[in-house]
Amino acid sequence: MITFINMTLKNAWLQRYAVNSADPGVFVLLACGTISSTCGQLASYPLALVRTRMQAQASVEGAPEVTMRGLFKHILKTEGAFGLYRGLAPNFMKVIPAVSISYVVYENLKMTLGVQSR
Repeated sequence: MITFINMTLKNAWLQRYAVNSADPGVFVLLACGTISSTCGQLASYPLALVRTRMQAQASVEGAPEVTMRGLFKHILKTEGAFGLYRGLAPNFMKVIPAVSISYVVYENLKMTLGVQSR
């Protein structure tokens, strides 16, 4: 999903603004990576949160075993929909730069090696 969004944004930028070059530049690649990473995190973070909470509960002796569905319901009931995104800001601070830089390196390596996109 992230790669699809990144390539879609990059191609849209190239079609609209690139006149004589197929190189969008570092800042455009960083922006596309940031937006695509943000979309991916928003879509997948609730699952990661539930997984982390289930792992934490499994390490507590005597804690009742909770299903994924039951934990989703519990979070929604006690914390509301925003509870599924608790801790997202620190996660963004970690993931967005990493993914954005990865896409810049990927695109630069593609150009250096002469690999063409389909």
